[in-house]
Amino acid sequence: MRVEDRIKYLSSMDLFQQFTEGDLYEFFAENVSEIEVPAGEVLCREGSKGEDMYILLVGELKISKDNKFITTIKPVEYIGEMALIETKPRSATVEALTDCTLLKITRDQFQEYFSKRPDSLFAILQTLSRRIRLNTEIIAEELEKANIMIHDMKNQMAPFLFLDMLEKKISDESALRMIKVMKGGRNNLNDMMTEAMARAKRISNTRKVGSNSLQELLDDIKCSEVKSHPDLRDRAIAFGIKKEVPEFNFCRLEIRRVLVNLIINAAQADRENKTIEVGLDFNDENAIVYVMDRGTGVSEDDRERIFDSNFTTKEHGNGLGLTSCRHIVEELHGGKLSFAAREGGGTIFTFTLPLHGDS
Repeated sequence: MRVEDRIKYLSSMDLFQQFTEGDLYEFFAENVSEIEVPAGEVLCREGSKGEDMYILLVGELKISKDNKFITTIKPVEYIGEMALIETKPRSATVEALTDCTLLKITRDQFQEYFSKRPDSLFAILQTLSRRIRLNTEIIAEELEKANIMIHDMKNQMAPFLFLDMLEKKISDESALRMIKVMKGGRNNLNDMMTEAMARAKRISNTRKVGSNSLQELLDDIKCSEVKSHPDLRDRAIAFGIKKEVPEFNFCRLEIRRVLVNLIINAAQADRENKTIEVGLDFNDENAIVYVMDRGTGVSEDDRERIFDSNFTTKEHGNGLGLTSCRHIVEELHGGKLSFAAREGGGTIFTFTLPLHGDS
């Protein structure tokens, strides 16, 4: 590509609009590298060292984070600009969807420019600030849409109040047990939506923490999610209690969410339908809960990222279940969530909850 064409591309971009044509020629247009990236090749990987920015001239790039698609980049756009002013690892993975042609600008080139034109640094920071502000506005807009959805979902819960009327008119014991399970699910969803709306409004929502029994909670889960969830209702799940855990303070709904998430994960990890084991124990300080499967286990590559938000190895997973579990156990209850390989194959997830404290 001719130097004149490079100057034309650079001057059309907001990051370089404050530069004179002479500066673009002297510091960048003559010295930038022109690179070719074939389709399917990774340009830069999340977590890798970032030192260069890239300007896409031809082709299309895919941006992903934690194995989740974020967006695509088309000409003429640039990526990796934050690498010019900071030394943090790449925040996303960039892969070529088609054969691509890019210009690469190094941090050294920018630093040489700033050393001779220090007054231009402020203009560059203003441009980057505008981009960050725009991204923040996009995130805020998406969050508002999610909050509106939660609000409307809460309104759609109204028909489930008919369960209270049905309960009074039905005498069959098996039907009454199913109604009880449905009412419990309705009430739990309502509490979770109320909490979500309170967070959206920055309102302090009092968590329902009180003296509860883990044994009773497991019995409740056996009669509800285990019998109704499509991944659990045909599975063999063995509940074992090494010692009767005394009642202690915890949020029943939150720990229910942890248990259900871990049990469902165990079922999804084991495609051979082997028995899932759930155990209870305690010591002087903590209640201890085990969820054990006979699946394929956690690979070495995934061990460091298994609790990361949006990380998943499932084709249709969202990567939020274990993130939620760790938040509830560790941040909200002061416990500890961990996992280990199981002898003979599979994984053991273990979490502890302090027996003494307000949670």
